[in-house]
Amino acid sequence: MTIVLSSPLRSEEAAPVAGNRPMTWTGFDGTVWRLTRPGSPNPRMLPGVQGLHMPRMDVYTSSSPGVPGVIITGYELPPRPVYWPLRFANRSIDEWEDEHAGFFDSFHPVLEGVWTVGDGVDARTLPLTGSFDGSHSFELDPFVTGKAVIGVQLLAPRPLWRGRTIRRQFKAPEPSPFFPGPPFTISSGASYENATIPNPGQEPSYVTWEIDGPHPAGVKVGVGDALVEVPFEIPIGRRLVVNTDPSEQYARIGDLESVDDKLVLTNATDAARDLGFQIFAPIPARGDVVLTIVTEGSGVIAATHTPLYWRAF
Repeated sequence: MTIVLSSPLRSEEAAPVAGNRPMTWTGFDGTVWRLTRPGSPNPRMLPGVQGLHMPRMDVYTSSSPGVPGVIITGYELPPRPVYWPLRFANRSIDEWEDEHAGFFDSFHPVLEGVWTVGDGVDARTLPLTGSFDGSHSFELDPFVTGKAVIGVQLLAPRPLWRGRTIRRQFKAPEPSPFFPGPPFTISSGASYENATIPNPGQEPSYVTWEIDGPHPAGVKVGVGDALVEVPFEIPIGRRLVVNTDPSEQYARIGDLESVDDKLVLTNATDAARDLGFQIFAPIPARGDVVLTIVTEGSGVIAATHTPLYWRAF
């Protein structure tokens, strides 16, 4: 895809973005809009897209008298501004009005929609909210021309692009055979003892744990020395879900129910108070990480996380 960083477009005859990388917008209302690829309906993305590449990084430093230069102590990523130059053009005024209205009704200043770039396993997403200042003006009456170029200002409160969610499932070690030697079968799937999970992202990310009973009180799961200890029993047929992400931490326990051949949580209740105070640690970026699972139970335990990236590709 050709990307040109520029000031907001004004020409109604600007050429569409070239290339084969798809982009879609899923509004807060659930509507889906395809923004690129030849023949796609309105709107069409034009050159000048902002928000695909590196985010702004605020670097922190310290200095000491008599020591040349500074010491870099860390950095943070502020919210990411996003700009879309879009063209609306239709064969009739009614089409223009319907698609223009439907598209802009999909934005909200607080509720997030999702910008998706790429498809399949390589797709990355960025949640966005509207960031309108009321300054847009139409150079020509769109109800006369049936077309317009409109620059859309958006904001990513959390500036990192999200990759495909990674899930790893672990189970109790197979018991050793009473009589050593073959033949015996080693079942598929990793055990508690060799639990690992990759993080191909460029920033640390936090795990969501799914702990299916049976497990007695005292099961421990975590990354490194930061272990989540469950002080209560998880019976068979029950699941505890612990999301360790600081922006949305929660703990819920409920029943397991099979839906479309998948086990899902139902009748969930809050378990945060029963879980008590815990210290959570993220999965470090760029590599495979050893997970800690300690339990005398035999239920399946799964770890899930979403890799975080600086760019859309």
